[in-house]
Amino acid sequence: MAAPKREYQTALDIQRQLLTKIAEDRSVNKVKSLYDRAQAELEAKLRRIPGREDTFSAYQQRILLAQTRQGQAQIAQKMAGELGDLSKQAQVASLKGLIKQVDQTEKIYTGAAPVLPIEEASRFWGVIDKRRTSLLKAHNASMNFYGKSVVGAMEQQLALSLATGETTDKAIDRIQEVADNKWYQAERIVRTEQAWAYNATHADGVESISDDIPDMMMRWTEHVTDQGKPLDNRVGQDSIVLHGQVAEAGGMFTMPSDLRVNESMWGERWSHPPNRPNDRAVLTAWRPSWGGLAWTFRNGRKEILSR
Repeated sequence: MAAPKREYQTALDIQRQLLTKIAEDRSVNKVKSLYDRAQAELEAKLRRIPGREDTFSAYQQRILLAQTRQGQAQIAQKMAGELGDLSKQAQVASLKGLIKQVDQTEKIYTGAAPVLPIEEASRFWGVIDKRRTSLLKAHNASMNFYGKSVVGAMEQQLALSLATGETTDKAIDRIQEVADNKWYQAERIVRTEQAWAYNATHADGVESISDDIPDMMMRWTEHVTDQGKPLDNRVGQDSIVLHGQVAEAGGMFTMPSDLRVNESMWGERWSHPPNRPNDRAVLTAWRPSWGGLAWTFRNGRKEILSR
């Protein structure tokens, strides 16, 4: 089996960096900007309620709660819409990245880039459209659930304001504090669902390419070197264990029976990353001729294909 060339390892690094830029930088920042503006508009609306310096009353509690529920529902809808636009951009970047990786890597090993039908516009957009409905449903469901969670926390804080005799202004302060403190949950949704859109589309792209290149496979690539060294301090043991596993196009990845991970995870299967919230793994294309760490898990056994 051919040893991996430096250029191929660089191509893998580029794929990892691309997903990080999309999921952690661009998407999180854009949704956070929308979230901050929407929450500020809601707060300004709430502060127009008369009697803000007076003791918070049950009547004002009902008004604030009604406006908060309506406002958070609208914010969740806006966030889902923004996430939908961003996930389509992630899909496009994923497919373009896949095509570029295959072209560049084949040039390294064969001296010529293959002609990929997936580059034709109708086939390219066909791969993108395959996931659109399920992605949009997932974004709406996640953000609606998040919005309800935020409202529940705000309702608790309003009840506390009423019980302790605070001013209406202070009650509104509590609402804003909840919005700030709950953002991390929305951020996790954005990262995870952008990673899902990117990797799912990559899997679809590899499957499409395999129609013309039968030995084209999928590789699970973590933030880990092929020697098993984490690239930063955020890498979990399950990531180290999964790194380098390959599967046939359209196939499944399996968590091996490895003592470094909890036994409850053994045998779990995924069609592509992420396999948990905030997972940073990226799916990459792989052919046997490219070398590098590659192994499969079949019939309860780990089989090394290349190192």
